[in-house]
Amino acid sequence: MNRRLALHGLMALAALLARPTEARAYLIDLNDARVVEHGTMELELQPVGYWQTVMGEEEHYLVAPSAQIYWGFGEGWDLLLLTRGWALLDDVPDQSRYALQEQMIATRTLLVDGGYSSEGERDGISLALQTGLLLPGVEAETGFGASLALLFAQRWDAGTLHLNVWTNFTQERTFELFVAAVIEGPDAWPVVPTIEVWFDLDDGVPMLSGLVGALIPIGDEFALQGGVRMGGWEGWLDLEVRVSTWIYWDVFDAS
Repeated sequence: MNRRLALHGLMALAALLARPTEARAYLIDLNDARVVEHGTMELELQPVGYWQTVMGEEEHYLVAPSAQIYWGFGEGWDLLLLTRGWALLDDVPDQSRYALQEQMIATRTLLVDGGYSSEGERDGISLALQTGLLLPGVEAETGFGASLALLFAQRWDAGTLHLNVWTNFTQERTFELFVAAVIEGPDAWPVVPTIEVWFDLDDGVPMLSGLVGALIPIGDEFALQGGVRMGGWEGWLDLEVRVSTWIYWDVFDAS
């Protein structure tokens, strides 16, 4: 199996919402235009990450854990489960010290099987559609929401370009537009550099973010990932540091 960029774990929390103490505008990170192979699973796990404000009201959190599981349940279809917890490091009255604020279940289906999704067996763009249900959190004042996303990828020998466009009805009953782009280096490199930029507009409130990271493949079924992200808008700035893993295994017989 060719190692494809494990975007969620690496970006990670790259599309996390600006302020953990406030309602989150969207739930998950940029996704890639492919589906997990039928009868296989992938896990992207960050045991502990770190988040803090750099400008604005002082806040510090551990992100523990951030986990996403993918299951290829049919030809051209996969299922995604996401959960992400936040541990408050500051002493804030009347606020829970730990909350699972981001949870989602979603499916992806492949619309165009191109060079990225076919691992080089075909040419051209890859295009996938993702539909998701945002779930209520634990120790968090969030309800249900819905998400629809178009996922694009174009692969060349020199690297890969990913684009996402999301429209969300958030758990806070607001409408949101999320646009993201990622450039990653060649798969053949021992360390694959990654740059991500995204823009989020939730109920008229904008946020811009950038991330620099890297993927280190260790065999075909395991990789280490890490990155640093900064984001904000007009007097607000946050910083995230993360290290995560990507694991692939064939646990079902798809024959």
